[in-house]
Amino acid sequence: MNYKEIMELTEWLEKSSFTAYSLTINGVSLSVSKQQAAQQPIGHITSMPAAMPAPMPIVVSQQNSVETESAKPAVVNKTAEGHIVRSPIVGTYYESSSPENPAFVKVGQKVKKGDVLCILEAMKIMNEITSDVDGTVLEIFASNGDMAEARMPLFRIDV
Repeated sequence: MNYKEIMELTEWLEKSSFTAYSLTINGVSLSVSKQQAAQQPIGHITSMPAAMPAPMPIVVSQQNSVETESAKPAVVNKTAEGHIVRSPIVGTYYESSSPENPAFVKVGQKVKKGDVLCILEAMKIMNEITSDVDGTVLEIFASNGDMAEARMPLFRIDV
């Protein structure tokens, strides 16, 4: 099963009245379900096509039970202290594009909508997580090289 086939299946699910499906082909199990409507997008993953269907979690398992999610926007929750930017996917958190480069953002730094906050590596693909709000970074919840879980808080931004 390749990326194109998975995307075709997710597009089909989005257009259908189904809320979830599971499929096994040649030892690869794929479970897809629609995302809850309560979450609101705040950013985008720049390595994915702009015309992505609505976000849907995808779990792919094969021998070693590899788990991932389709590319979907990060989620912002407005709290009294600011916006929480959450990880849109499972992956490795990187604060910069390479070890020699400075971090994209630091606590106290002002960010604008579209600024890169971090990179999440998932399945050897580097996904830039960008801000969808203007504000000041109040807190960074992950450290360089940490494993980020889906919907895990990454940043708190004061708007």
